[in-house]
Amino acid sequence: MALIGGRVIGVLGAHRPSSARFSGGFYDLNELGEQLERPVPKDSRRWAVVGGCRDLAAGAVTDTRLDDKETARVQAALAAQVFGEADEAGDLPVALHVRREEAEAFAAGIGPRALVRTLDETANLYLTGDDPEQHIAALSPSQRERCRKDRRRFEALGYPAARVPAVSVLEEAAPLVFAVKAKYGVVDHPRLSLFRLREWVRAFGEDACHASAVRDDTGRLVAVSFFAVQGEVLGGYEIGLADDVPGREFAYLQAMIHGPVRYAFELGCRSIDLGLASATVKRRRGAVISETCLVTIAEAAGR
Repeated sequence: MALIGGRVIGVLGAHRPSSARFSGGFYDLNELGEQLERPVPKDSRRWAVVGGCRDLAAGAVTDTRLDDKETARVQAALAAQVFGEADEAGDLPVALHVRREEAEAFAAGIGPRALVRTLDETANLYLTGDDPEQHIAALSPSQRERCRKDRRRFEALGYPAARVPAVSVLEEAAPLVFAVKAKYGVVDHPRLSLFRLREWVRAFGEDACHASAVRDDTGRLVAVSFFAVQGEVLGGYEIGLADDVPGREFAYLQAMIHGPVRYAFELGCRSIDLGLASATVKRRRGAVISETCLVTIAEAAGR
């Protein structure tokens, strides 16, 4: 924790698994292989997952009143403390999917043994104008035409999107979230998906949590994405998608991008955090793509 004059200006935590054998999908450090460039302790209670263990992306929480240089200094100081304490205890500290700028700040705090490796890409959609039409009009010609073609396909398929309270569709959405994970080989269960969605709503509050729901002409939920209002950012969470529907990719686009653009304007947000994966699809519709990184400490000489 970082303080100035008794005021908290930054927080960075570390989570250690409670069992010696870990099976947590994306958080399984054994799956990172050579990227860590050091042995992974067999006892997972010696792992320190830095900066987040609910969402895949990691990072520090800092006071929004800080400017960019002050924020970087606070991030560096927090990283020095959290990574340093874990290392001194003989544990392996790792932060996953830290945005590139913050990863560099972490590295500055850690010092010469800092190890930063690119993991993936994340997408942010920055809104322009006062409504979705002005936003689309400000895109590049190719992005603008692609968005308009998407809209024509939504209409032809009968896939409107509606913003609804997240809590109203959690049970209906959980099997779709599970289906997406299963498609990519992630071990999960619909009940675990439902549990995490409920925990997410509890963390941000019901009023802040929204779902972008797409239904077919029978009323069946075919695609859904979840977002939380965080100041002027509409932050994405899980997405669910049925397998056996015509125009599946357009149900995804409506739930994930086009619907949320409209909601963001309605909710007073100026950007949308679209998260990891599908970077090309998101870029073609106006998103800005940036890297996410792994941050850890190289093994000390002589250990």
